[in-house]
Amino acid sequence: MINAIASFDGRIAKVHGPARSGKTEALARRAVHLLDEGVDPTSILVEVTNGFAAQAFRRRLAALAGEQRAQEAARIPVRTPLGACTDVLDSPAARAATGRVPRVLIDAEYLFLVEDMKTLGTPLRKLRRMLEHFYRQMEDLRPRSEWCVGGEEQAIFDYLVRTLASRGAMVRHEVPALAVEFLKSEAGAEARAMYDYVLCDDFQNLSRAQQTCLCLLAGTQLIVAGNPNQTVEAASDYPNPAGFAQFDAVRRNVRTFTLEGAFARPAITAFVDALCDQGDMDPALKAARALLPTCNNELEAVKWASPEDELNGLTKYLRSLVDAESDPRESRTCVLVPVKRWAALAAQLLRTRGFEVSTAGALASIGGDPRDSARARALVAYTKLALLADPRDLTAWRSWFGFDNHLTNSDAWANLAAYADEQGISLYDALARTAAAMEGDAAVRHEDGPASRTAAEGTGAGEEPFLRAGILARRWREGQDFIAKNAARRGFALMRAIGATDLPEFEAVSFALVGDEDATALYRLARASATEPVWPEGAHILHVATYDALCGTEYDRVLAMAAVDGLVPCRDAFEVISTQDARERTMNRERKRFANAASKARDHLVISFFSKASLELAERSKMQVTRVRSENGERIAVVRPSSLLAEAGNAAPTTNGGQNLLSERGLN
Repeated sequence: MINAIASFDGRIAKVHGPARSGKTEALARRAVHLLDEGVDPTSILVEVTNGFAAQAFRRRLAALAGEQRAQEAARIPVRTPLGACTDVLDSPAARAATGRVPRVLIDAEYLFLVEDMKTLGTPLRKLRRMLEHFYRQMEDLRPRSEWCVGGEEQAIFDYLVRTLASRGAMVRHEVPALAVEFLKSEAGAEARAMYDYVLCDDFQNLSRAQQTCLCLLAGTQLIVAGNPNQTVEAASDYPNPAGFAQFDAVRRNVRTFTLEGAFARPAITAFVDALCDQGDMDPALKAARALLPTCNNELEAVKWASPEDELNGLTKYLRSLVDAESDPRESRTCVLVPVKRWAALAAQLLRTRGFEVSTAGALASIGGDPRDSARARALVAYTKLALLADPRDLTAWRSWFGFDNHLTNSDAWANLAAYADEQGISLYDALARTAAAMEGDAAVRHEDGPASRTAAEGTGAGEEPFLRAGILARRWREGQDFIAKNAARRGFALMRAIGATDLPEFEAVSFALVGDEDATALYRLARASATEPVWPEGAHILHVATYDALCGTEYDRVLAMAAVDGLVPCRDAFEVISTQDARERTMNRERKRFANAASKARDHLVISFFSKASLELAERSKMQVTRVRSENGERIAVVRPSSLLAEAGNAAPTTNGGQNLLSERGLN
């Protein structure tokens, strides 16, 4: 069947099948088959869920293409849905038609946008609900006339768009909708069908807008592959599995290919299949049979007394497993964690065990609290780098002005925006004029635009053009001084200058660093790491990842840590204050995340959990506490293993005690 997909020459096809049935492999073989037929590699677009999936797909292509076609295979665009939609909007025609710049805010930058929108006076909870409503409607491609109908809602939406446009930025949710709008317009006629062949993997993970955009990009052929049971919120907060399930029902002349079986060991296949009988999973998409023979220790469940025991024991166990291999390839092992906290703890202990570790699958995103720069070191470093790469980057300037203020100076920024509108100038020129007005001619020498040459017009030196302009002027000067001092730095000196050398969020950048990169090149690396992280290349680098990072990948061994209720699945699946429907929706989502990640283990899957934790840790991590007791004067929370294990019934592994496991291998 995979070979039939590779040679399919029709217009539209749908490929579905159970987890690990070869859907991704079929798309990779189709791409190589096209190369063999002489198709221009740049006319083939491959879509995958995230950066890790893109990296894995490129490796598949290279292996299938061989040395003879390696260079051609490397030229095939492999994009995430957001990346493909951003590419559409980044053309001169699209920028002119939309009046927008597709500079997508990273999550940490988005915090400043929310702070600024709070100045409208709308209660935060209501504001967040409104924004979520906007984003869902955009991703679902609902006509704006149906969901933005005036009043407060319209005012907030207009302010959102106006604020983003003034900074030359977008939120990720609006990118696919704008791309579809452009492609359907007269201005976007040349961009439609810009690729002859579009091959989409994990189509169920995409929002309706993303799915529509990719369909519009296909000229000669469109092939989509997926499985609704593997839906995760990795490509979009609002995936549309119905768009895949109904793909052949709403289109004519679609060739459907059904794959069967799973390229995994029998015990792992049976475990994943058992989960397909629960909730809203489709049992018709079970593998039913494993395509690999049985081997020892395919599936294990291990119980530890505490998180500390689990971290110590499981890392020791993994060390012994790798040491026993004649040709270890640590990159073929993934340590799966439920939250970032576990990633940092696991990575630290694994390194003490002698492993080289990458946490790109868990800690690459940039976060922290911008109101305290000491708790947002990665964001500060990223902002400094963005300013050095483009001193006119208004999104970076907005972040720069917001650090170390409990309201992130959103009121001062709002006054600046009003001042810019009043003067009929850009925000950047308004900043330059404000600084010059506060400092006199001292600021003018740093600028070369007409606005700065007449900076003090209408005000006397030292006077505030608007309320709280002084704080912006002072930070502007600090920023300009930083730029002037460090503009010529490169590579490792530049990393030191921005304070990024020891930050896990810049781990991938450090791995990729040659040493002569200027700020523009380094910023490209940092932005790619934050938005579409990948693993550093190296056969002996152990991977630590959260569940959503495993889309489109595969491993010989997966060790899932901290599989306790409240973490896996998350606490929202048990919250008594929410409705039964809400809890079921959460459980369905979490079950799919868990089953999808478990299916990525080819030979060995270990599910690890503990029975108790300090009450402080349990509450901070949002574990589901069954009762509280006192031990040695400390309050201890009793927790239970993930209920997803019980759902698997007889297919779930027999639980082994952690100390017994270590004793069996002589590790006590």
